[in-house]
Amino acid sequence: MKGLGKRLHDLRKSRKMTLVELARKTGIDQATLSRIENGKMTGTLESHMLLATALGVRLPDLYNEVLTIAGEAKEKEVRQKLETFSYSTGAVAELLTTGILQKKMMPILLKIKGGGHTETEEYPAGTERFLYVIKGAVELNLGTDKQPLKSGQSAYFGAAQPHSIANPSSNEAWCLSIMTPASL
Repeated sequence: MKGLGKRLHDLRKSRKMTLVELARKTGIDQATLSRIENGKMTGTLESHMLLATALGVRLPDLYNEVLTIAGEAKEKEVRQKLETFSYSTGAVAELLTTGILQKKMMPILLKIKGGGHTETEEYPAGTERFLYVIKGAVELNLGTDKQPLKSGQSAYFGAAQPHSIANPSSNEAWCLSIMTPASL
């Protein structure tokens, strides 16, 4: 996830914390933290949760700048590495990592046009999904329930239930979606 290392480095420095102190607080090896900060590795969802807690931020706040970088990246090389899926229903899903079959989580940037929606999805039992609204507002249709979510709000649910995400407004909405285990 391009930009995550810089975001973690900036958060750590703003709290006047060394890598050694952060390693002590999280239980994550100092060398691993250094590799994450230098963009050599991304870490796991579990390590991201530990880092967010130690740095005093909500997990979705770790990804704010990361998603901006991914959404605004114009370099052809970066765009070629991201797999994009467009739906005729007005939704676009961009995988935010490569080699997805070797990963334990699948981060996706969902862009849903005004009035658009994703297809109804249903994944194998045990699959979990986290959804965070970056901008705009969406409606999470989970089984027979409808849950409105606006910018800054999130939902965590079992993705084995049939679900879809709709944008009831006329403005485009962006959501970070993370699923684990990654299954296609």
